[in-house]
Amino acid sequence: MQIKCVVFDYGSVLVWPPSSSACTRVAETAGISEQILMERYFSERSPYDRDTISDIEYWRRITRGYPAAEDDKLLQKLAALDVEIWSDPNNTTVNWLPALKKAGLTLAVLSNMPESFCTALEKRDPWLQTFNYLIFSGRVKLNKPEPAIYQLLLNTISTESEPCLPEEVLFLDDLKDNVNAARQMGINTELYNVFTGGLTAIAEKYGLPIPEELPPPEDRLQDSACAPHHHF
Repeated sequence: MQIKCVVFDYGSVLVWPPSSSACTRVAETAGISEQILMERYFSERSPYDRDTISDIEYWRRITRGYPAAEDDKLLQKLAALDVEIWSDPNNTTVNWLPALKKAGLTLAVLSNMPESFCTALEKRDPWLQTFNYLIFSGRVKLNKPEPAIYQLLLNTISTESEPCLPEEVLFLDDLKDNVNAARQMGINTELYNVFTGGLTAIAEKYGLPIPEELPPPEDRLQDSACAPHHHF
């Protein structure tokens, strides 16, 4: 069946994950080791992405046992720095968006991130305006890979006059659990991340416009220590 809607995760799909130097900067600002930062950054992320804890509480959990945990101004600075380090677009996917839109496809983002985070990104990243729908976990209080968030996606991109069936949707995500959960809902899914590439093959498989798959910088290809798919 023909694809009508293409859905993208944000981190490691539309943008590069933080570089090692960026993670070092965060750790130094927080006054903790990079190992502790990486261990706690992802293990504490789920309630933050669901927006059930605040920016300050999230960073307090990461810095617990260290002086930063008692410094609300520093914790807020860390929250702002967190947004900043996810700021390097993946030109292969971002430059593909206009071609998909021109072909008449509906475009959506389905990403786990807290409300304050996605609000900042909407102000910063003008290319997000290309999308028809932006679904962020912090706004809907659901996280991938929960089935309910995929049902919400299907409900959101469908109208009475223009329904969109699961088999008419293509979803790109860098985490296997998220891909598998979407697949269980009948959605076409492909594991994709900025390091392994393969967008041209995905486009050909589903009869979509062919992207210009730009070779990423060599220094970035070797710098995946802060990428989510290395920690889940």
